[in-house]
Amino acid sequence: MKQGFNAGKEIIAEARDWSDLQMDLISLITKKLCDLPDFTRFRTVCKTWSSAPPSGCPPQFPWLLEWQGEEPFTLVLKREQKFYSLFSGETGKIRIDECHCGKEFRGPCQGYLILLQRQGESSGISLFNPLTKDEISLPPLPFGLHWPVYTNINQTGKEVVVVDQDLFKPGEKGKLGYHCADNNEWIHVEGEFRNCCYSYGMFFSTKAGRETEIYNLTTKKLLHKVPPPEGEIESQGSSVSASVYLVGSSEEILRVSWYMDWNKGRVEESVFHIHRLDIHGAKGHPFWVKISSIDDRMIFLDEFNGFSISAKPFTGFQGNCIYFLHHWLQKLHRYDIKSGIFETVPCPFEECTWFVPSLEQISSSGPAVVTDVPEKVMKVEESAKDAEVE
Repeated sequence: MKQGFNAGKEIIAEARDWSDLQMDLISLITKKLCDLPDFTRFRTVCKTWSSAPPSGCPPQFPWLLEWQGEEPFTLVLKREQKFYSLFSGETGKIRIDECHCGKEFRGPCQGYLILLQRQGESSGISLFNPLTKDEISLPPLPFGLHWPVYTNINQTGKEVVVVDQDLFKPGEKGKLGYHCADNNEWIHVEGEFRNCCYSYGMFFSTKAGRETEIYNLTTKKLLHKVPPPEGEIESQGSSVSASVYLVGSSEEILRVSWYMDWNKGRVEESVFHIHRLDIHGAKGHPFWVKISSIDDRMIFLDEFNGFSISAKPFTGFQGNCIYFLHHWLQKLHRYDIKSGIFETVPCPFEECTWFVPSLEQISSSGPAVVTDVPEKVMKVEESAKDAEVE
């Protein structure tokens, strides 16, 4: 009779005590966890693993936060705020305290939402991390809110930008508030602000005429007026609508123009044009340069704003693409820049916005690390990998 490989040998099964895993290995593992639900599960394995600091958590893939406002584009926090992770294909809930329920919020922001409270001639505002419950109150905005079209928090949380513009009155002046923690007051600027971006101390805004203005917000000085890319508008038909986004990508500013014929309503027939801002330009005059690739970057667009991240940390995801939302489409789409192919991406929500989760706490002295995540704050409830898309 043929004997098996282990015949005649004594097999000793030795149980591994995972709590003895060295901290440098624990740190190495956490740096591979690009989805916060995985990080929270990892920390529940044992007491030793629960000591893994959030500082070791790598950059996170953006989530989609569901919103259902009574008015168009009014995003209101609910008792259980649903989110969807593209990275894991899971949906979940963030438990929101009663005192924040019903408050209007804006994103996308790194870890923090901007909470807004309309109060007549001025408006209350605070920064709120729904995962850590950290909240930072800011002085009231120096103007009443009509339609907040752009909000931004820089990486340290020291600088906050809020733009309010009446979308149905082209040419009417909008209001911009710039808050710097160093002096704890708002700088108020008026102008026609559309398609905005704040990066490295400069504010970029594309007017209805497609001209881009560049401001130094500290001095309120208009630095440059950049003409639109040559032939951008004239080449389009009258039934085609152009949505223009200004996006900070690494250390560059990109102009992403999306042309969609809403009479046909066919996303696969729409067109994206991407330009990079040559900030120095010829003789000191900035201009737009058309590009055919954004390399390893991924761009994320919602109704008004956009941002970008590198695809390198995220296994299974490729760069040189655009993920975009629009309330009329009620679906999430992905555009491959190299191939020009559009695809519908499974998403359980019809109305949602982007949010980049983070466990870092911001303060006047810069980022500080939160040592723990409140229990039962975040709950992954079901898998949505096979969500049906019509």
